[in-house]
Amino acid sequence: MEFRLNGGTYSLDAETVRFRLRSLPPGEVRTHWVEIDGQSWPVKHAFRVSTGLVDEPFTSHFAVAAFRRLGFRTSRLPKEVPAAVGRSLQRAQARPTTSEDESLAAYRRLDRFLSATPLTELLARLEARLEGADRRGAQATLEASGFSDELIDSSLIVRERIGMLDSLVHAAVITHVIPLILEDDEHVLRRPSLGAGNDPERVFDLETTHRVAEFKLSSWKGSDGMRQRGLFADVVGLSLDRTDRRREVYVVGTLPVRFLTESKRNAARTLSKAAIRIRSPRGLSEAMTVAEYTRQARVDVIDLTSLLPELR
Repeated sequence: MEFRLNGGTYSLDAETVRFRLRSLPPGEVRTHWVEIDGQSWPVKHAFRVSTGLVDEPFTSHFAVAAFRRLGFRTSRLPKEVPAAVGRSLQRAQARPTTSEDESLAAYRRLDRFLSATPLTELLARLEARLEGADRRGAQATLEASGFSDELIDSSLIVRERIGMLDSLVHAAVITHVIPLILEDDEHVLRRPSLGAGNDPERVFDLETTHRVAEFKLSSWKGSDGMRQRGLFADVVGLSLDRTDRRREVYVVGTLPVRFLTESKRNAARTLSKAAIRIRSPRGLSEAMTVAEYTRQARVDVIDLTSLLPELR
């Protein structure tokens, strides 16, 4: 069979695998293995010896897929589902547990790819080439794209590792901010919502004796329609608090501040896709703008960079 790895094309067959491994001790299996003539081998070690690719980074997942294609039995991958048909290597759709070395190799491969050419430029070129392409042209475009099996594998590993990054940032920022804003006679009333998104029992990200607060930590780029709707929905949610506590929304940068304090966008239309309970808050008229409602609701808009300058 032929396979591609880190931009190179290589060949491997079952006979070569058996020949190169037959006189060597298999070594200790920790997680993933391949069975060669009744012996279980650590899958990455077996792949390196069989191919001679001792310096090329690859994942256990990639090696398992290669050996399966050659007909060898291998370890199962966690939460495994059937592999996609027609790829040069079988690649399970579920992700295996990856080691630190595999994760670092994946990060490096992805960083090299993304550093070489701006992704938006690459996608524009590929879209232009694919328009009107037949099967042969589509295959040529794929081969020129750099979207190799190992790049997809690396992207999935990186995505898996950073999947909770939003929650981590949300939790870290709120935890930093709380001691900065609490007054001497103020204390937290309810368990704060440190993870991104509130649950029904915790209406606000932060609820104290003196204030209710929401935190929006995304960085705005200038075309932020969805972010605008989400932020304004939080403002309306704060306005539903019927106590005399301060209402505060914490954002990052001048764009969200200006949106809430200066925007002439219609408030009712901005809420058209919000949860039903906040679509018709008290005091909202059909002609009212976002900025007008924010002022009427007495919601203070606070730029977090004034408290944590490292945010951007």
